[in-house]
Amino acid sequence: MKLALALLLASGVARAETIERPQHVPEDAEQVTVGAPYLNMHTGPGRGYPIFHVAEHGETIWLLKRRTDWVKVTTRRDKSGWIRVAELDEIYGIDGEQVAVPLPDFSDIEQQHFHLGFSYGDFDGADSMGVNLGYRFTANLSAELRATQAVGAYSDSQTYQLAVIHQPFPRWKFSPYFMLGTGLNITSPNATIVATEDREDTAMLTGFGIKTYLSRRFALRAEVANHYLLTSRENNQEIVEWKLGFDVYL
Repeated sequence: MKLALALLLASGVARAETIERPQHVPEDAEQVTVGAPYLNMHTGPGRGYPIFHVAEHGETIWLLKRRTDWVKVTTRRDKSGWIRVAELDEIYGIDGEQVAVPLPDFSDIEQQHFHLGFSYGDFDGADSMGVNLGYRFTANLSAELRATQAVGAYSDSQTYQLAVIHQPFPRWKFSPYFMLGTGLNITSPNATIVATEDREDTAMLTGFGIKTYLSRRFALRAEVANHYLLTSRENNQEIVEWKLGFDVYL
């Protein structure tokens, strides 16, 4: 049985070597032969997309591009679709060697030092919009310049901070992080009867969040931050901020 399967696979590889590259296949596409009984091809890179074609055992396909854990492929008869990386564990090159398509671990994000981020959230009951510019020193340690504009019913505020970000498991797809920073908070009361002055306070920052990588250039992030304002009044002020945003790796 094993010998027959090996001979069948060998004949499939031999046919792949003699197949002329169709015109619709790019020059840089990798040619492989299906070694599994079949491969389901979806119309898009996700389980929610329907299966529209099945690549059978011994059939030649070409690998076109990758999106997270899905690979776009095309067949000799111009059937193009998406296959999960986990299902491509039995494909063979024109030399008969097994081709390994590794699962994504987003490790090359470590080589991209700068990222730009945008966020929206709640700043002590006020709507907040934020932007950050980050620089990665190591796989686990980075720094961010953060600016937030919050618009409330009674006052508006701007916060400018420098934070240190510690990411203990940077290669996880869902990667937690912790932050510590300091900066300045400027509060502008929306007073209409009694004139009040803008207030500037030193702001200490602690918080934690989680990132999930959508690709090697984009990541979603959710975080909760505690801003401790050192005011000139008798009591200091503590503000909790929740936000959701995304980072673009440059």
